[in-house]
Amino acid sequence: MALVHIDLMEGRSEDTIQDMVTAVSEAIASSLGSPIASIRVIVNEMKPHQYGVGGKPWPVVVEERRKEREGKT
Repeated sequence: MALVHIDLMEGRSEDTIQDMVTAVSEAIASSLGSPIASIRVIVNEMKPHQYGVGGKPWPVVVEERRKEREGKT
């Protein structure tokens, strides 16, 4: 049995998440040679403020990256 945890920012549709669960399950089953019925996938969705990078909340990181791409740093 394989157990896969996936953490995502909220906002994707149920269909998109289900498609991902199916694709991940198939990839794990294929790579391990395990029956797909033995694969477990847990998807955790989080709000952007519940995630941080380099000591900064995700929304701040996203805004900084946007400014860098626009040459505003």
